[in-house]
Amino acid sequence: MVTPPFVWVLAVVASAAVVATVPYMLTAIEFRQRDNGLAYIMFVLGIGVWNGMVVSQLLTPRPLIKGFFFSLAIVGSLIAGLGWFLFACTASSTPIIPNQRIVYGSIAVLVGLDITIAVTAPAHTVFWVLRPDLTGPAGFAVVSPRIGYWLHTVLTAGLFAWGASLFAQVWRSNTSVRYSRAYVVVGMLMTVSIFVSNLLAPGGLSASPIMAWALASIGWIQARRGRVFSFLRGAVGLGRV
Repeated sequence: MVTPPFVWVLAVVASAAVVATVPYMLTAIEFRQRDNGLAYIMFVLGIGVWNGMVVSQLLTPRPLIKGFFFSLAIVGSLIAGLGWFLFACTASSTPIIPNQRIVYGSIAVLVGLDITIAVTAPAHTVFWVLRPDLTGPAGFAVVSPRIGYWLHTVLTAGLFAWGASLFAQVWRSNTSVRYSRAYVVVGMLMTVSIFVSNLLAPGGLSASPIMAWALASIGWIQARRGRVFSFLRGAVGLGRV
C-alpha cells in the first residue's frame, strides 16, 4: 500500500514536535519557580510522548505493536491534557478555582483511571477492539471504539476546553490579552480536533498532538518574551539569551 503524502507531512511535523520538547523543557526548568512552571513541564512531557508514539506507529507493519504505541499515545494525551489544565489553573492571571484540592484530586483520579484502562487495553474490550485486518489508509492503528474510548475522548477534550475557558475569562477582562487570546483560540481548536479526529478516524491517526504542540509553543514564546531567536542562538553557543 502506498503511503499518502499527508502521512509523511504528519510524521515530519510530529517528529519536529518531539525535538522541540527539548528547548521547551529547558525553558520550563529555567522558569520552574513561576506560578505554573511545573504544570508546563508536565504539559510538554505529555506532548513529547504523544507525538513520539504517533510517529512510532509508522515504524512497524504489525497491528499489535501499532496498538501498543497507540496505547502509549493515549497516555501522552492524558498527561498533556492534565498538564494544560493545571497550567491554566495555576497561571497568575486566571481566576482561582474554588475547592482546588477537590477539583485537582478528582481530575487526577479520573486521569489515572483512564491511563490504567488504556495501558491494559489489550487485556479487555473496555476501550477498544484492535482491528488487525486493517492498518488504515495511513498505516496507523485502527480500532473499533467502545464506551471507554468515548469517555476518554470527553475527558481529554474537556481538560483542554476547561483550560481554554479560564484564559477566555482573562481575555474578556482585557488582562494579558495577547497571549490569553492565543491560548483560547488554539485551545478551542485543540478541543475540536480531539473530537473530530476520534470520531472520524478512531485510532492513531490524529492531528491533535501537533495542535497541542502549537499550544505549548505559545507558552514557550511567552516565557521567552518573544526573544526566541536569541534563545536559539544562545543554545548553540552563537550568542547570549
